[in-house]
Amino acid sequence: MGRTGTDHTKRRRAWLVTAGVCALAVVAGVTVATNTNVLGPRDLCDGRLSSEDAGKSLDGFGRVTGKINYADGCFVEQSGWLPGTKDARVALEPMSVNAVDPFGRKVWDMSGAQNILPGALPGAFDQDGNGWVSLPPDCTPIAAGTAQGSRTVLHVNVEQGDVDPVELARLARGAARELAVDHDCIPPAEEPGSAGTDLLEASAVTRSDPAEVCGLTGFTLAATAPAGSPLQEQTSGSRDDAWFCDLSLEQPTTGLDKDQEHGAFARLAIIQNPALAPSAKERGFEHAVCGGKETYFATDSLTFEWASPETEEERAAAAFFPKSDVWDRFTAAARTALACD
Repeated sequence: MGRTGTDHTKRRRAWLVTAGVCALAVVAGVTVATNTNVLGPRDLCDGRLSSEDAGKSLDGFGRVTGKINYADGCFVEQSGWLPGTKDARVALEPMSVNAVDPFGRKVWDMSGAQNILPGALPGAFDQDGNGWVSLPPDCTPIAAGTAQGSRTVLHVNVEQGDVDPVELARLARGAARELAVDHDCIPPAEEPGSAGTDLLEASAVTRSDPAEVCGLTGFTLAATAPAGSPLQEQTSGSRDDAWFCDLSLEQPTTGLDKDQEHGAFARLAIIQNPALAPSAKERGFEHAVCGGKETYFATDSLTFEWASPETEEERAAAAFFPKSDVWDRFTAAARTALACD
């Protein structure tokens, strides 16, 4: 073969190598563009979120995107086309709530069973990452249909996939702060050394020490409840911010879903977080000044009725502790523990 033929072969091989490299580069580029945020936007939802923080929150794989909806909410999604990848989607939307929220007269949206976000923008989240973050009172006009005297919260709903609850709570608080800034209702800065940095996870449900219920010295109740069912508790939060304890009875195995079984018969709370104090005051909870802080002792008695014997006679026959014992002993022990005036 002459020099011309050899040169042609070399050029053909070089062209094939170049074409192959280019093809790989195109595939790699497409993969990077559609499955990562290397080439994607750094800020999402008009700058309220960073794609990096959103990516930490979503337990999926792929590019993270976000968009604002008609209600000034933000939808964040992570998706990719590679085999075996998972998609994740979270909605963060401002919603109006009643002035007593989260201490509603039928359902508390903040209790010992939830992970608590302390600080200037408090909130609560369940184990799946669904929850809310409170905005400052001045932000009431944000949510459509907000009534006079109500508040606004940023509601977080995990619509698809899994999330990292701690990272999602951070993301939601950051989004709430940016939303507040956008509407000229800037929240106060966190105090140095305050608890307002991370989500405080709820404890496991454990049997109570009848001599120190909820871990509160001086809070004593009967050792056993109806039919010998041991008393149980679940706590969350921090006493110097917002602390919660749910009391329940150990139930036998019923085969029912958890939601159908009796839950907490009493929910208790110590509220010192200034952002939650107006709601506690609106509900008329007992008030004191403890260690120089405005403090409320919150008690929810409505669930006591359906989760325990229905009549006073049945309660007495079952040796069930009176409701007054729960509330009176709890507040007395809490006042002593916090050195209240």
